[in-house]
Amino acid sequence: MQISINWTDPINWLIALALLILLTGQFWLIAHNQSLSSNRKSLRTGLNLLLWLLVVGYLLQLHWPVQRSPTHALLVGDDVPATFYRQIKDSLHIQDSFTSQNLKDDYDSVTLAGQQFPTETLTKLSNSSVQWVPYSKPDQLQDIHWKGVVRQGEIQRVTGRIQSSEKQLLRLRFGSQTLDSVALNKGDNTFALQFPAFSRGRSQCELVLGGTTPLDTIRFFSRLTEPLSVQILLNNPDFESKTLADWLGKQGHTVQVTTTLSKNINSNVSINKVGKSARKTTPDLIITEPTNAASVTVKKAIAEGKSVLFINITNPETDSRAINQALGSQWQVRKISNEPVILVGNGLNALPYRFRDNLNQLSVSGYPVAVQQTTQNGFAGRVGISLLQETFPLSLSGDSVAYNRIWTAVLARLSHSDKGSIQVNAPVYSGLQQEISVNNSGSSSPFMLVGQDTVSVARSPINERSAMGSSLFGHAGWQSVQDSLAIYVNAHNSTDAVANRQLISQFMLARSLDQLGTKPLTRTITAQLPNWAWLLLIVACLTALWVEPKWL
Repeated sequence: MQISINWTDPINWLIALALLILLTGQFWLIAHNQSLSSNRKSLRTGLNLLLWLLVVGYLLQLHWPVQRSPTHALLVGDDVPATFYRQIKDSLHIQDSFTSQNLKDDYDSVTLAGQQFPTETLTKLSNSSVQWVPYSKPDQLQDIHWKGVVRQGEIQRVTGRIQSSEKQLLRLRFGSQTLDSVALNKGDNTFALQFPAFSRGRSQCELVLGGTTPLDTIRFFSRLTEPLSVQILLNNPDFESKTLADWLGKQGHTVQVTTTLSKNINSNVSINKVGKSARKTTPDLIITEPTNAASVTVKKAIAEGKSVLFINITNPETDSRAINQALGSQWQVRKISNEPVILVGNGLNALPYRFRDNLNQLSVSGYPVAVQQTTQNGFAGRVGISLLQETFPLSLSGDSVAYNRIWTAVLARLSHSDKGSIQVNAPVYSGLQQEISVNNSGSSSPFMLVGQDTVSVARSPINERSAMGSSLFGHAGWQSVQDSLAIYVNAHNSTDAVANRQLISQFMLARSLDQLGTKPLTRTITAQLPNWAWLLLIVACLTALWVEPKWL
């Protein structure tokens, strides 16, 4: 039993003193009343003592602890149909259910059904344990992710989850062209689509379900790859190397074509010439033939962590063994056809071989080209092999788009990470916390400009050239990042299922630490008599005191 009275207040001491005087006076008057028998004195003394105790109990506001079972309610989202609501309520055996409009905030635990809840409703659950049961509408995205910033030529991967109402096709479409597609089965599906990012700057494509139903717009920024210094080292000049050298020059790269005219006599042709000091350094990329795998120039490039691409392959099995022996790589190929060449695209042929998988090996999506990471003298270099036959006919026929796709994707695998690269997971929504990573940054500034906001970044304790920051992105649309890049921020629409799921996921993550280790067992609360009960007891006692002299 506990009391609720403030003894630091002087008025409470005066009331206690008055009650004590009242009790003493009542006892004195009853004891000196000669007209009362001993039995009536005892009865009147007991009734007066009971009345006095009731008054004291009311003034002290007595209360006591009570154990009760936890209460549980179901909070139904605005996106949940009645059938799903009844199914969840029956399966969880929950009696009380509410919507965001009539929620009561006095429940120990709340189960969220669906994901469309106003932020104000979620804030009311600060004192409750929360569980979440997501709801997925048919043919609606449950989750989706892609890279917000990529290098030109890098593989853009779009992954997600969707509840399909039937067997149908999910496509990534750029205009009228399909970049990639996957067949969905009826029910829950996870998907992964990919395509090389060939455009520059702000780019977008559509995710289309079935015939023409657009599910989402994939917006990302393609940043330019830093210009490379390239040396093309061949024994005999050909149209393939000449066309490739011209294309590299038009892309802003520095190119030096070295061909052997006769013994000890070489021909050097330069595109986008650089100064003498720059020419003394090892080029970033060497494009050559398997016969030059053991040359001093190639071995030096690999030892310094540069890249080498072998083209004009004639016998993949023999050539791969020669490259492995010279550079320490682990190439393995297997024949997949008895034809002299196989078709890998419109007007594009390749040797009938396929690369065997290797942990250090990355393939160029859509083409029989792969790159391996190797180590020589403590420096990590990259060795690439192309099984493609001649690609220059694409350029001569005017299909420059297809030619650009091939070699942009190949260069992306062979080039190393640029300085100050930004990584952000898309989609990004305004008002929702999103992390931004900065890699290979030479800047020591603790801040980064994102649109009109300044984002603080923290250096990684294990890599001083990497940093991490987070932002709420107060504005929607394209937001510039460090002047040279951009991120697209989606407006937070209450009907966007993906945005709502992100909001609930962040809310549940924030609550997870608070709910860690807690169990929905019995709960201790305080109970006390209501005022009307005190009134009835006091009136009953006064009535007994009034009746006693009349009936006895």
